[in-house]
Amino acid sequence: MISPDSHPKKYRLNAAFAVALLCLGSVAQSAPMTLDAAFGKVIASHPQLRGFALQSAVREAELAAAALPPQMSVGVSIENAVGSGDYRSFDASETTLTLAGLIERGGKREARRAMAAARFDAVGIERSAMQFDVLAETARRYLDLAGWQARQPLLEAELAQRERMAESARQRFTMGAAPQTMALKAEADVAATRAALSASRTGAAVAARRLALMWSDRTGAALEAMPLPASLPPLPAFEEFRKALPGAPELTRFATESRIREARVRLAVAGASADVDWELGVRHLAGAGDVALIAGARIPLGVSRRAAYEQSIARAERAALEFERESIEAQLDAALLEAWAQANAAAEQVQALESDVLPKLRDAATSAERAYKAGALSYLEWSEVQGSVRSALEAALEAKLDWRRAMIEIQRLTAEPVIAAQ
Repeated sequence: MISPDSHPKKYRLNAAFAVALLCLGSVAQSAPMTLDAAFGKVIASHPQLRGFALQSAVREAELAAAALPPQMSVGVSIENAVGSGDYRSFDASETTLTLAGLIERGGKREARRAMAAARFDAVGIERSAMQFDVLAETARRYLDLAGWQARQPLLEAELAQRERMAESARQRFTMGAAPQTMALKAEADVAATRAALSASRTGAAVAARRLALMWSDRTGAALEAMPLPASLPPLPAFEEFRKALPGAPELTRFATESRIREARVRLAVAGASADVDWELGVRHLAGAGDVALIAGARIPLGVSRRAAYEQSIARAERAALEFERESIEAQLDAALLEAWAQANAAAEQVQALESDVLPKLRDAATSAERAYKAGALSYLEWSEVQGSVRSALEAALEAKLDWRRAMIEIQRLTAEPVIAAQ
């Protein structure tokens, strides 16, 4: 029997999700919070996870109750007393003291224990699945915070560049080499970039609060995530991920649910055997001053017919479970393929942007600045080239974030650390 706190996948949760994001940063620092630290806070304080302790206590009590034998009862009855004539008093009364019980047939007690044990084990499976979902959401929020933080250096560099461009445009206007329109446009670009930087800082603050809410921290204390790694590791083939799919929490629960359905079938089969109510006692005959032994037994009729219907229902439910499992497995396979395709596309986009697009755009921006200062290029043309650099940098960052979002989903689906940490 598996307890909720002894399920083997539980001990791999932190490492598994940390691998999914490839640790997000390779060097631990004192100020930033690591992903493992965030996981630790969530596991210790998330309400949904803490609630499983109560569910475990409930299932444990059910298991103990299922192991109890049928209860017995003690009864006493008085007859032929406080009536009329010779029976006005207790002189002719009959007092009976009985002990009654139930003999269960067909293995009903063992079937109840098997069902209670399966339901108890199911708590551990459910907790494991819930923990994966909660930690996946934690990883997503952590990644959002890391993404907002990663945007700020890009915007700060863009702001510095835009300020230099505005200064050059103002100088050319002062010299009469360009209209004031271009100088004003350059200043507007500076203001827009400054606003984007401010919005990025606000987004980081909101993301930090959303992350802190995962462990019920509503104080709004500022958090800082570890920086994103500069590169992405090679992406394994889809089949490598698919091998880990049978370990998905959504599929693991079917093993326990199958035990529960099987126990229901056993209970239904056991119900075809009628239980025996028995009674044993002594009777005191006050008139004669004698004592007599009494005994009795009762067996209900027609139980086999009712049990046949219950067996049909239980067996149909057990058979339907396999079709449900096949349907869920197909859905998980499709979700896994979609996540892998997203990660693959993001990796290809990062490769194209960083190895081919960005180097050319940076060279173009440098050339455009020289051409503008030489009077061979307009401000709008220079600004367009600079905007392309910024767009490519943001696209590369977003692709890296998409890759890690896809890896979080793959990790949640497979529950296995399928990529080695950097």
